[in-house]
Amino acid sequence: MSTNYLTAIELSELIDCEKNSYACMRRWLDRNGWPYARSITGFPKVSRAFHDAKMNGIIQAPLEQEPDFGALAA
Repeated sequence: MSTNYLTAIELSELIDCEKNSYACMRRWLDRNGWPYARSITGFPKVSRAFHDAKMNGIIQAPLEQEPDFGALAA
């Protein structure tokens, strides 16, 4: 087994869903901006390195920015 990716148990604990609920996991990851690769079974493979960096505050969530509506003025 590879240690490069989170296991289904680790991912389900992070997200708080069932370990076989891949759709729930993917929705959460998409909503929270976590990158993942999708296996042939649909399981979202999350990099352990990304998880560790995110959980340790090394990777911050991007700041919400207002769009520059002035650029639309003619």
